[in-house]
Amino acid sequence: MTVRWEDVDARARGLASHLLSSETLAALAGLRGLEELSRALAGEGLLPEDAPATSAAALDLALRRWAAGEVRVARRWLGARAEVIAVAVEAEDRRSLRALVRGAAAGVHAEARLTGLVPTPTLPERLLRELAMRSSIREQATLLVAAGHPAGPALLAAAAATEPDLFAVELAISRAFAERATLGARRGGKFLRAYVEDLIDAENCRTALLLAQRAGAEPAGPVFIPGGRRLSPERFAAAATAADAVTAARILGEMYGGHPEAEALLRHAAEPAALEAVMDRAMTDRLRQAAGLDPLGPAPILFYFRRLKAQMVALGELVWALDLGIAPPRSGAPAPGAAA
Repeated sequence: MTVRWEDVDARARGLASHLLSSETLAALAGLRGLEELSRALAGEGLLPEDAPATSAAALDLALRRWAAGEVRVARRWLGARAEVIAVAVEAEDRRSLRALVRGAAAGVHAEARLTGLVPTPTLPERLLRELAMRSSIREQATLLVAAGHPAGPALLAAAAATEPDLFAVELAISRAFAERATLGARRGGKFLRAYVEDLIDAENCRTALLLAQRAGAEPAGPVFIPGGRRLSPERFAAAATAADAVTAARILGEMYGGHPEAEALLRHAAEPAALEAVMDRAMTDRLRQAAGLDPLGPAPILFYFRRLKAQMVALGELVWALDLGIAPPRSGAPAPGAAA
């Protein structure tokens, strides 16, 4: 049966009109304090006019609740297709869980771990806050299991050691995401399946580069995640056992040909966080192009979710920069995917 998206895409365009433009984000970055920012966001409809936030934590919370409301609206419109587009929610959960376990491993303050996260039906605001307050990855995993989150058992198994290996923990998160996203995309047509396959390829690239930097210190068990469309197990193994990250990046980049991902791999081979951000922007650009070429397919709603995430990250960084009295990161730069 062919899945139709016309009604969802029309509503996605409506939801996208709630997002802030690049110009507005740049203007917000020039404000002088949280009170000014709160009033400006209320004027844009992101905060209630009668209850302005007066602290960074309160403002961050209000923004997460606004984003959660937008996700609820989108899912309600999806109806029977909610299982198909659950891919977007799975990707958001993966990002949130990564941020939370990294924060626990680094001892980051609980409120800072939540910056830019988007609550979802499987990771609602209350559960995100409870996870952020846990002091160890094992405690976080135990809470996820108790809450019935699908990634909980895999994360708990990876965090069983007294001092869990963050690499193994993040690999467990990625594997859980890949399994559920692949299942969710199965009924969504060729484009959605290819989208998930590209995400899995990007995950495997990241893993191979990290292994190349670990000098043979591999975790127990398999690390290659099946389900991608470009990266074979053989190429993955060649990259993961390369002499250094640059050599690994060259091996991986060959499968992308002249696409931006190939250059990103070479430029940021030894910078996992930067590579993750650049690969993410490349995927967003692909979705923007696909939404323009096929405005009646699944790309517009996927593109909307990515724009929502980008806005939450930008606003979260701005909130805490203003609270600390420092220049916002990427101040004045356009948000990824700001143009529909």
